Amino acid sequence: MTEPTFQPPDTQRALKAGLLSGVLGLIIIILVTLAVGRSHITADTVSGIVNRTQILPMMLSLMLMSVAFLFLGLRWQALFSPPHRPPGAGLAAILCAGLLLNSALPGPVGEFGAAWFAHKRYRAPLGMTLAAGLGARIIGMIMAASAALLCWMWADLPIPEGYETTIQATTILIALLGLGLAAAVVLPDIIARMATLLLGRFNKLARLHALIMEVTDALVALRASGPGAFLRCLGWSAIAHSCVLFGIVMAAWSLGADPSIPGLLFTYATTTAAVIVMFALPGSQVGWDAIFLTLLTTTAGLSMSDALAVAIVVRVQQLCIMGAGAVALSWLARSDTHDDE
Repeated sequence: MTEPTFQPPDTQRALKAGLLSGVLGLIIIILVTLAVGRSHITADTVSGIVNRTQILPMMLSLMLMSVAFLFLGLRWQALFSPPHRPPGAGLAAILCAGLLLNSALPGPVGEFGAAWFAHKRYRAPLGMTLAAGLGARIIGMIMAASAALLCWMWADLPIPEGYETTIQATTILIALLGLGLAAAVVLPDIIARMATLLLGRFNKLARLHALIMEVTDALVALRASGPGAFLRCLGWSAIAHSCVLFGIVMAAWSLGADPSIPGLLFTYATTTAAVIVMFALPGSQVGWDAIFLTLLTTTAGLSMSDALAVAIVVRVQQLCIMGAGAVALSWLARSDTHDDE
């Protein structure tokens, strides 16, 4: 087996930076929201939310959102070709570590890091682990973009006056993003030709070119294997998205809020699809939180205080997953190999 093209960052440094970035991101969102909505969020408002909060439903919402990662692991597993078939639970743990890396470092480091760890842990070809991981992520984003578009077209969203044009433009951009991602999955051979044309002639980019070619070869093989793998991937993706969405709904109800369900679906779908644009930024969860919080108030019908409370609960759940990612990162750093299952 050839040496992997991607080398992961120092795990201890990534662990500390990721957790610190997650906590600082939460603090920034809270402070900015309090500053913007200072006339609407008072001590009495906060006290009212605390008094009506139901702890048991909130804990159930956190568990439901966290269970989604197991289905994300199964979604990733669905795109592996025999004889390589890593266990879904192990892949879910690697995804938790990937979330931590994405929080700590600029660029889609978590995607490449997760692929590298799956390659080392389960002895699957690096091109296959990366292609399966990116393919699963892309399929999930296409589903999210489609859900956002359908929700905007058919649902009666409680959009405040003056925001219609902004929400419409956002929806159109998300739809175009979904189409572009679909083209990447359906036409990987075109990506390979473009990579050869743009990168193949430069020796300094030879490793990047080789990795892209390995990924596109794996995507071509996945496409040639028939629709079964993609259908399984779609199914697990739908279950994972449903867990997160129902978890967010339950979190809002546990706080005494009464969101528009179609509006909450549009909010979640839009922010999930848009996350690919924020990969280039370190601590991209701050941008995710900002979009999520804004859409909660403009499409889900929540007040600024209720929207902030829901965003905090969701971010706390993400911090819990990042804590699990820290454990997974330490586990992956200590052991490289595993019998293929």
